[in-house]
Amino acid sequence: MDRMNTIEFLRYIGTPLTKDEMMLLYKANNIKYDRCELYRDFIATLNLLIVDTYLGDDVMMSDSDVKKHFLWCYNKVMENFNNEGIPFSKSEDLRVYFFDFYNDVFYKEETKDYVIDRLNNLSDICFNYKRVKSRSDMDLLIELYKIFDKSLSK
Repeated sequence: MDRMNTIEFLRYIGTPLTKDEMMLLYKANNIKYDRCELYRDFIATLNLLIVDTYLGDDVMMSDSDVKKHFLWCYNKVMENFNNEGIPFSKSEDLRVYFFDFYNDVFYKEETKDYVIDRLNNLSDICFNYKRVKSRSDMDLLIELYKIFDKSLSK
């Protein structure tokens, strides 16, 4: 049984969906191309700001320093999008999701250069509407899309 679970898991994360399967999941979850592009831009902007303004592990040593840096970057991105007429609210879910993500994947990582390369692809992996995805990729897109959707002021 353990071997079967491993095989199923590998299929889940590695087997590409067909275009028809992807379109069906987009439709079933009300996922729109323009929103994917918007959320993709948001992630790319946040990522760029976090990476470009990070002062280094030798300066940002405490959890408090990391939290302050992240919140400054996150709030700046929110402000920039609001100034462009894209009304994101101060969504707790979105902020918590991205803080947890960046805290685990970036701030706590010792070899930042390796992580930065991977982070630069994050927005494309998540929200490139046309990119062929595995079921795992699609589940991530759906989850994050719903979190983003709740944060858009309507």
